[in-house]
Amino acid sequence: LLSAADDVTRLRLYEDSARKGSVIIQGLEEVQVHSKREVYQILEKGSAKRQTAATLMNAHSSRSHTVFTVTVHMKESSVEGEEVLRIGKLNLVDLAGSENVGRSGAMDKRAREAGNINQSLLTLGRVITCLVERAPHIPYRESKLTRLLQDSLGGRTKTSIIATISPAGINLEETLSTLDYAHRAKNITNKPEVNQKLSKKAVLKEYTEEIER
Repeated sequence: LLSAADDVTRLRLYEDSARKGSVIIQGLEEVQVHSKREVYQILEKGSAKRQTAATLMNAHSSRSHTVFTVTVHMKESSVEGEEVLRIGKLNLVDLAGSENVGRSGAMDKRAREAGNINQSLLTLGRVITCLVERAPHIPYRESKLTRLLQDSLGGRTKTSIIATISPAGINLEETLSTLDYAHRAKNITNKPEVNQKLSKKAVLKEYTEEIER
């Protein structure tokens, strides 16, 4: 979303050999920030480019999911006086809602968008179900969305979910589906870990290896 051009090419994801379970996104650019205001400015810039369109059910219907990742670097000093870094990651995810094409009136391009959104949400639902049931295989690879969120879904992180529902009786089906989704996600058991402390030397080595790849 922060691309200077209206890039509509498909996201290409690659396995990160250095971090098990993580992925690398081709062409992704990290922007350095130093304050909350700068973070908000980038978030607003990305949100402004997010695809929305009018349907019979929503005048500003989201036609895509949005993933905004903040990597926080905190400097500390060890007992020996060596400067170390503690690195943490925060994923902010805004999912487009599932859509009943018959009720929304979506046609042609909009109908295809709705189909893609629904398919990725179904895959996310299967992943959540497998995690809750502790299945031996979790189908993260079936969707780019679930591959991107693998760390947040079943990893070593703390995860919160906000379910947006409608009070209108006409939307009862969607409301029940959303609540069921949230209830299942709430039953996932993650194992949060304290962020590892890295020395400057270790961080530089990691960045050098990433550049070489």
